[in-house]
Amino acid sequence: MIFAALRDLQWRRRRIVIAIVGTGLVFAMSLLMSGLANSFSVEVNRTLDRQGAQAWVILATSPGAFSPGSFLLPGDVAAIIATTGPQSTPVLYGSAVADLGRSRPADVSVMGIGEGGLAQPSHLVEGDSLLGEGKVITPRSLGLHTCDQLSLSGRVFTVSGVVDTASVLAGLPLLQMDLADAQGVLVGGQPVVSTVLTTDANPTLPAEYRTQDKPAVARGLMRPLKNAVQSIQFVKALLWLVAALVLAAVVYLGVLDRTRDIAVFKATGASTAAVGAGVCVQAVVVAVLAAVLGVGLGVLLAPRFPMQVDIESGSMMSLPLLAMAIGMLAGMLGVRRVAGIEPVTAFGGP
Repeated sequence: MIFAALRDLQWRRRRIVIAIVGTGLVFAMSLLMSGLANSFSVEVNRTLDRQGAQAWVILATSPGAFSPGSFLLPGDVAAIIATTGPQSTPVLYGSAVADLGRSRPADVSVMGIGEGGLAQPSHLVEGDSLLGEGKVITPRSLGLHTCDQLSLSGRVFTVSGVVDTASVLAGLPLLQMDLADAQGVLVGGQPVVSTVLTTDANPTLPAEYRTQDKPAVARGLMRPLKNAVQSIQFVKALLWLVAALVLAAVVYLGVLDRTRDIAVFKATGASTAAVGAGVCVQAVVVAVLAAVLGVGLGVLLAPRFPMQVDIESGSMMSLPLLAMAIGMLAGMLGVRRVAGIEPVTAFGGP
């Protein structure tokens, strides 16, 4: 029966190829959706990892290290650094609109970095990482190069370095600059900061301050994207449902086309289980081939996607297994149809 099922796939190859391509495209889209949702947390964790901190110190009443409108005053910064040590680094974070020239506005995130040695720009592909007055480090996604200029809040900055990737909040480019410049851009020159970075994971702080570890800071940055991630996951589930329906339709219609053949098999002694196993094999073969095609298309399309897509290797490895499960479920629908075919059908008229 298995050989007969495979021969039937060969006989109906055009229809099967169309089913594989269609299902493969659906699998590729589900893989891209998974990679898109994963990229949000990847970019946040990458940004936090590069800061080199073990804890982020904030006010005890502050909701998070990078929450809008929550600031530490100079007296707060001095009290914190007196406890955590001179290598602690004050940082200011916020959003702005950059003018890249020729009427090209771009929404960006801005991170002002103070003295202390933490959160320094890394992974440069052009220029240097030295921050100073009027200098800015940009990600490659903005399309700028060293010595290019951009404007922020009426201030002109010169690109001194370009990093490979730097983004938060769904691919929003992250600009890194001196703390004083960031204060001028984001808060009108007021000497405030968002948080103080420290390498001491559990510093002894006055009661009015508290620390957040990396997972807590990441959750805070991801909070505005919660609905977007849930929406992407919902679309991903719908794509899997579409793939299952396509496979089920192909298998079921294949059984209908082979009603007379299946009746002949059963009339000559083949059991319903044996014929059903052949149907399941067909469904699994189509599903696995579609999954392989989907993985290939996903990897090919990911770099061309409008947003950054980080497809996990685990997702690519689990896709064929999930496809096999879908194939088996689709095959069971065909088996139910097989069970209803009587051997006497083989001797009926056309």
